[in-house]
Amino acid sequence: WLKPFWLKLSVCFFQQAAMAEPKEESVDKMATDPPADAAGEEAAKDGDKRAEGEDAVEGEAKKSEEPKEMEQDAPADTRESVDANAVVFHTPDTTLNVMAVSKGKLLTGLTDGGFQYLLAGARASVGMKAGRYMFEVKIVESLSLAEPQSNGGRAPQPRQLVRVGVSTTGSSLFLSDGPDSVGFDSEGYLVQDKQKKRVSQKFTRGQIIAVLVNLDAASPNANTISLFRDGVRVSAPQPIPEHLHGKPLFPHITYKNVTLQLNFGPVALKRLPFETRMLGGAAKQDVEVTAAPELKNGKPEIVFPVALPDKGFFDWVDAFLEKNPSYVELSERKINEWASKSGLWRPKSTGPTCNDTPGVKFGIPLMDDSSVRRVLDAIAPTQARNYIVPELKANLMSTERSEALKKFSALDFKTTAKVIMGEPDEEFKQIVQALVLADKQTAAEAKKKAAAQEQERKRLLLDKKKKAEEARKLKEMAQKKKLGQDVEDELVEKDEDAKEDEEMKADAEQEAPVELTDDEKNLWYRKFDVPDVLEKTLSKTYA
Repeated sequence: WLKPFWLKLSVCFFQQAAMAEPKEESVDKMATDPPADAAGEEAAKDGDKRAEGEDAVEGEAKKSEEPKEMEQDAPADTRESVDANAVVFHTPDTTLNVMAVSKGKLLTGLTDGGFQYLLAGARASVGMKAGRYMFEVKIVESLSLAEPQSNGGRAPQPRQLVRVGVSTTGSSLFLSDGPDSVGFDSEGYLVQDKQKKRVSQKFTRGQIIAVLVNLDAASPNANTISLFRDGVRVSAPQPIPEHLHGKPLFPHITYKNVTLQLNFGPVALKRLPFETRMLGGAAKQDVEVTAAPELKNGKPEIVFPVALPDKGFFDWVDAFLEKNPSYVELSERKINEWASKSGLWRPKSTGPTCNDTPGVKFGIPLMDDSSVRRVLDAIAPTQARNYIVPELKANLMSTERSEALKKFSALDFKTTAKVIMGEPDEEFKQIVQALVLADKQTAAEAKKKAAAQEQERKRLLLDKKKKAEEARKLKEMAQKKKLGQDVEDELVEKDEDAKEDEEMKADAEQEAPVELTDDEKNLWYRKFDVPDVLEKTLSKTYA
């Protein structure tokens, strides 16, 4: 009887083992099925088709998401147009380092020594008042210049830079250096009034950049400026500041370490997605054409102001330049201002300084080696411009005046010495009083700001003190409750706090109006913390 039992037990065991083992499946291939490799290829093709379909759908979705181009084709205009050759760069509307070639179709700049760090600026002669027009810029050369190791200074980045936009006549020659200009830079920023905001894509060498200025009141993009790269829009229409509406806007270029090709028309280098007219074919009614300024008696003039130290010399120079913007200042202080507007940072001087020779020291060897002044002395006499040379100490010395005049012997310059001594006229006194009042207002604003910061510090300290006192009382109450002692809610005394708050408000409200004293109204000159000329220079030169 055991034999049948063991036999049944063995059969059950093997059946369970067979159920536990994974069953190997086999697939019979049908005659209609492709071979394994062909099946893989077919599956890959099907996958590619699906991917292409998905990409197409995604592309269509992206296209539908992209804002529709609101600029329309320009209608035919039969009005008389300006000559493309009328769009030029007049010498007074360019910085000293701008080199114009082929009647302004190519712009390059000086790069010797420290000039590789300084921006060059140029404003065209035809401004837009109405309509919609464009002009083009192309970087044909990008210079990578060697520079020695710095002495702690920082060279502005990027090393190559281009800004394109528009500005009003008489504004700064550096685009974005003030409220009267707006444009784009090669790093993708909108630049205006020393501020920048990323609104577009970068552009570089070999690409054709188009600036579109829309002043058409009937257009949905009226009073905007746009940027295109190789015929494709790379920025949304950017609003032109409201205070520039109604003013003629002139093409403006600022650059360094590049050579630029300029195209004002009448034919575009790269067409845009819509038809538009170039500035060099604009209707005369829509533009303002500025003529080259005429020189007095056909000669450029160079002015040497002569004055005593600390007698209003530099205030007189500033007032002269404001009244005569066609004059260019040649001095160390002007080089420092130029460098500052180009993005160079000047460390605080550790030695004695003066207004006459403040020194060109930026911790960058090519700026500190006087190469900028050396090149300026070489190129200034070759340009038919009006100059003023405010070198106080040098202009008092006949030998140094003679040496300065020799530099300008190549061109027939009219030379003038302006002697600034004695009691000034009423106009200059008014200028001095306005400057003194402005200095006092600036000092009062700084004092007010410091007082507000001190009040805020006191308020924070008082709040911290209140919170600490409340936390201490709560802790004491909790301890008393824990010990089973009677606890009375203590009222927070607010009289003292209210008194302190009133004192703080009273301090903040105490503001006296900024006015000139009687003594200040009788001043002839401003007094500065820094002397015009150092004492050791005076004793050495005039002893």
